[in-house]
Amino acid sequence: MTQNTIKIYQAPLQGFTDFVFRKVHSETFGGVDKYFIPYLSYGKGREIKKSQLKDVLPENNGALPVIPQVLFSDQAELFDLIKILLDYGYEEINLNLGCPYPMATNRGRGAAWLEKPEELNELLQQLYSKALPARFSVKMRAGLTNDQDAKAVFGVLNEFPLEEIIYHPRTASQMYTGKANPALFAEALSLVKHPMVYNGDLFSEADLEQMRVLFPEQNTWMIGRGSLIMPALASQLRGNSYELKELRRKMKEFHDQLLDAYSARLQGDSHILMKMNQFWTYFCESFENPHKAMKLVKKSSNLVKYNAAVVEIFRNY
Repeated sequence: MTQNTIKIYQAPLQGFTDFVFRKVHSETFGGVDKYFIPYLSYGKGREIKKSQLKDVLPENNGALPVIPQVLFSDQAELFDLIKILLDYGYEEINLNLGCPYPMATNRGRGAAWLEKPEELNELLQQLYSKALPARFSVKMRAGLTNDQDAKAVFGVLNEFPLEEIIYHPRTASQMYTGKANPALFAEALSLVKHPMVYNGDLFSEADLEQMRVLFPEQNTWMIGRGSLIMPALASQLRGNSYELKELRRKMKEFHDQLLDAYSARLQGDSHILMKMNQFWTYFCESFENPHKAMKLVKKSSNLVKYNAAVVEIFRNY
């Protein structure tokens, strides 16, 4: 297998990989076979945030290869969310069984489903009995608190014609601490009938090579935080290399296009700076001195000072 034959997916990271990020990333670096849209879900009063609805609008995604995701606590929520996406013309929908945040799991959503295999089985039976005009995939973790929970869930998932399973071999309670456990993925490969996607701790070409030694037949990989730190990561994993000067130029281009795109949609310096500060919590890690880079960004009280800080960061760090 060569690097050109692998598939790279972009994970859905709420608050980060929105349609603005996806468009700029695709135009600047690319290398992603599927961009998964951060989950669509109900908030208080069964209302969906406007930002979530904007993210799935077809006109905001153009020709990008995007897959929407739904976060749900019961059949009613699931079917209502699916209807919205079907009305927008989506032909594949991802079911979130992995969100680790207590705000979701305490409401029976995300990774909470990993402790309810019987209920999940009933839900999927109802889903597939409707013969909806869409394919479904699953994104999941190893369990809520027990990394053996996935075994029972795999038994359920094997009974349904899923498109694929994206598996992050951590428990939800681990959040992003420690290390993803490749042994759990190896076990999953022996238990699951569906195509599998490896997700977890892929931050560099070396990380991917290490995984490919362990799983030589595996050809589909999902990256998440790694592409927020280094937007070129998907392209690099496909075998594209950049000279340092060229990489820095492309990173600056990516940053500037992202800033322009957010500036066109957000009003006021404070709103724009809040969004870019969030972006820099990861992006700063691609520089030699992340702490100083982040400090310069945080000290910027307006866009003029922010732009000067960015120039200094790219020049000195």
